Formats: sequence, C-alpha cells, structure tokens
Amino acid sequence: DWRVTTTVQRLAPAQGAITLEVPLIDGESVLTDDLPVTGGKALVSMNPTQRRVTWQSTLPRTSPLRLSAPAGSSSKETWRIGAGSVWHADFQGLPESESTDDGSGVRIAEFHPRGGESLEITATRPAAVPGDTLAFDSVGVSVSQGGRSRTSVLTVGYRSSRGQQHVIRLPADADVTKVAVDGRTESQRAVNGELALDILPGEHTVRIEWRQPGDSGAVARTPAIDLGAAASNISLHLALPENRWLLATDGPRLGPAVLYWSELAFMVLLAVVLGRIAWTPLCAWQWLLLGLGFSTFNWPALAIVAAWLLAVGARDRLRFDMPWWQYNFVQALLVVLTIAALGAIVVSLPMGLLGTPDMHVTGNGSWHNDLKWFADRSDAVLPTAAAYSVPMWVYKVLILAWALWLSFALLRWLPWTWRSFSRDGYFRSRRPAEHSSTAGGS
Repeated sequence: DWRVTTTVQRLAPAQGAITLEVPLIDGESVLTDDLPVTGGKALVSMNPTQRRVTWQSTLPRTSPLRLSAPAGSSSKETWRIGAGSVWHADFQGLPESESTDDGSGVRIAEFHPRGGESLEITATRPAAVPGDTLAFDSVGVSVSQGGRSRTSVLTVGYRSSRGQQHVIRLPADADVTKVAVDGRTESQRAVNGELALDILPGEHTVRIEWRQPGDSGAVARTPAIDLGAAASNISLHLALPENRWLLATDGPRLGPAVLYWSELAFMVLLAVVLGRIAWTPLCAWQWLLLGLGFSTFNWPALAIVAAWLLAVGARDRLRFDMPWWQYNFVQALLVVLTIAALGAIVVSLPMGLLGTPDMHVTGNGSWHNDLKWFADRSDAVLPTAAAYSVPMWVYKVLILAWALWLSFALLRWLPWTWRSFSRDGYFRSRRPAEHSSTAGGS
C-alpha cells in the first residue's frame, strides 16, 4: 500500500487561531477523522496554542505520480519519499536535496521545492527472476521399526519467497498422527497419502509423524516420499528392533557398512592356509567353522584358541635337543595357553548364546541396528535406504549348534593335547652329571 503522512507546522504567527487550505495529491484519500476535505483540499484549523496538525492518507498505486508546489503560497513544503524494497523509484524534475535512512533499510529521498516547482515519481516493481519459489534446505527421515508397525518422522526445513499450498506425498497407508510447524501443532490429515501444507514466506520447519502397519520382515526400507520439489542435505535414519539380526544394508553411498563379510572373506583364506598345516588335527573346514562361531562376538578368544592349537601341534611335531630349563619353559607355556584357551571358551560361550552378534557396523555414525545415511541432494522423490535382516532366533540356533560342535571337538582336542604334552616327559630336572661338573668347577 502507498501511504501519505502530512504534517502542517506553525511558523508564524506564534499565537492565534489559523485556518489553512492544503491541496491534496491526486487520488489521495484522507483516513484521519475530523479533517474536512473540500474540492481536493484539506481544511486545517489550529487553535491559538496548537503548534502542528498531522493526518494519514492513502494513495492509489498510480505511476507516474506528480507532486506540485503551489506558486505564491504562504507555506513552505518539504517532500520526503520512501520507496520500499519491492519498488524502484525514479525522480524527474526537481533535484533531490538529501538522502537518509529511516532505520529499517528504506531510503528516504528528500526534496525542498519552491513555489511552482514539481516532481514526477515513476515507481516500478523489479521483474521476478525465473526460478523456484520454494527450497527445502534440510530433510530428515527417521524410521523406528516395531514388531507389528513402524513409526516414521519427516522433518523439513524450507525457505519460501511467497505463501502457497504445497502437497507432500507420503505412503498411501500412512496414518498421520502429528503435524507441527515451527513447534506449533497443526490439525492436518493426509488423504490417500497426500498431505497439503500451508507454506509460509520465510524460513520455517515442518515435522510430520505417521504410523504404518507391517511386521519387520527380511527387508526394512525407509518410506518413499515425494516432496514435490528439489531438496538438499538429506538424512535417513532406520532403527531395527533388537530381535533382528542385521546382515546387510543398501542406500546412499555415505551410510553404514557391514564389515563382517570382508572379515569373513579374510577368515576363509586364513582357514585354507591353516588347514594345510599338518601340526593340528583340524582341516580347513574345521578351522573355518571354529572361526565362524567366535567371529560374531569375540575375536580375541578366537586368537587365543587358534594360538593354543598351533602351539600344541608345534610341540608335538617339532622336537629339539634343548637344555632342561628351556624344555620346562615350553611345557609351562603350553600349560598357560591351555588354561587360557579353555577359559576363553568357557567365558565366550555364554556371550554367544545370550548376547547379540557384532556385525561390525560402521559409517556415518551407525552402529549395531541403528543405521544412518546422508545424501547431499535429490529431486522431488527422496532417496530410500534398506536393511536386510533375519530373526534373531536364527542366530541363536546357529550359535547353539556351533557350541555343541565345539564341545564335542574339545573331547578330541584335549586328549591330543595331553599326549603332546607328555610325550617326552612332563618336566625335566637338572642332570646329576651337569650338577657335579658345575660343583667341581666352582
């Protein structure tokens, strides 16, 4: 809107009543009450002690606008024109005397006309630059998968240059439970998955929560969401329930990785190599089976058991003519390794049977069943991520079968260990001849 504020200030006479006719601008409509207007002029009356009179008016948005100072008038006029940020003003005729700022970023052009001078103001609005009026600066999708349903939360930060209604397409079976704009709850519902939002000018944040039916199956995905406009800084979060055994993930490149499978590939190669060593009674598949069980919950225990088996095999095959104290040291070391290996097995088995497998999930702040992805930008449809899993009871059955196999394997390994340990005697004492020679020399 174009508005006019007119102030008439007394200069002379210093006292006494004054009546003055002030010409109005073409199209000016006075808003102030009790100000008579006749023939395009405002009748201003001042009582003997009054110093000034002010009134407000409106102007039609007409360009160009012409201002004229009456010739031979007993009053002196000052014109101040302020153009808002959406207007560009050009002045012709009277030169500008001074330019100031009203404190809010609006430039005030000031003119001091003499009688008979005029000013023409041409106001134009800058043409809009082609482009989008709505931008999604940040998007967050968080999914919590339950046993019979899942809860999803969409958080959107946007900027808009104008108010409008915008439609976001959620999954068709989404039951919207809450919509909040800048923390204020709005009463809005989705129809066939389409949620109409009232977009406000400026920067704002929208949070949408909904529920979907569905059990946690082998594949859990983040929902397919169509924002209807390009978006940037997209974060995806998927939380699997504790009764699922995570096997693999899929989604944007910056996200979680299940490192267990690369470790398993290394373990297969290592099992093939160890299977070629004839020191131990284990073949390649037995080494692999031993590693498969420990690798999901306790790698250090696997290293201790493997070192024990290799040490016992070396003690059985490699025999050296060594002094008594070296022989006894090797025997003591074998006892310590045996106790450590058995202790590691006894401590680790409850961890495997009662705990959860460690799949070595890492990347973008992810761990265990809490998975996070990030994408820098997308078109209207947001990227999706997926997690592949099986019920935890599958892991429990497998680890139980492995524990039974390990128990029976120990029944074969322990007698073999005892035979290797006692083959050349348990411990050796210092030889008498060596003792006499040592005594005579001293």
